[in-house]
Amino acid sequence: MKSLQTLIISAILLVSFSCAKSTVDGREYQIGAYLWFQTSGEYRALCHQAYNLARLKLDRDLEEKHNGKRAVVFDIDETVLDNSFSGAYEIKNNIPWDQESFDRWVALKKAELVPGAKEFIDYAISKRVEVIFISNRKESQKEDTLENFKRVGLTAKKENLYFFNGDWSKESRRFEVLKKYHVALYFGDNLGDFAKDWDSKTSESRRALVDARKEDFGDKFIVLPNPLYGDWEKSLPKFNMKSDLLKTIP
Repeated sequence: MKSLQTLIISAILLVSFSCAKSTVDGREYQIGAYLWFQTSGEYRALCHQAYNLARLKLDRDLEEKHNGKRAVVFDIDETVLDNSFSGAYEIKNNIPWDQESFDRWVALKKAELVPGAKEFIDYAISKRVEVIFISNRKESQKEDTLENFKRVGLTAKKENLYFFNGDWSKESRRFEVLKKYHVALYFGDNLGDFAKDWDSKTSESRRALVDARKEDFGDKFIVLPNPLYGDWEKSLPKFNMKSDLLKTIP
């Protein structure tokens, strides 16, 4: 059913792109990203590759002795949950993105799983590894998120959800987790999911920092593909900092 729905949405997007001279709020650049995200085998392959590698890395970490309890830390949106149906609907219907539209989507609890996420999370739990989620979803959205998790078969504890606390950077919440656990792996689709080094940096600085920390990727940091939105959008022409910065909220 999901496959058919995806194809229908994709077909509609293609038609709307070919027939309309412009889409809402300059979001034309996202259409190809949504089509690739929803239809390509390459997207699914990259997700499975990331989680397969993570399993190998977790197994290696499990062989080592640590003083604290082990944990793995996840971002949620486009790392564990797939929200692409919401964005595709907005573009198709000329609905601009804003915080309220994302809030309505979260309340629907209709996000699907990113390929490979459930299998890895189930494996980590079977090895008694604590599963932590650090997200910039709102505190008020914890129950809806847990219900969405339950619907897609994910196991999560409410106390392991570290949501937006007034600080956009996730660094302070990472430190909270590190006080309790030895973190074997971090998972995310945005570089800010891994370290504060990438917070509020230019595109050039972010790329340079990636090269400087290249040994961490595939070792401590597991990156999931997300061409839909992210801090990289700040480098686009006419990027409106006041209205568009919130696009990176997940």
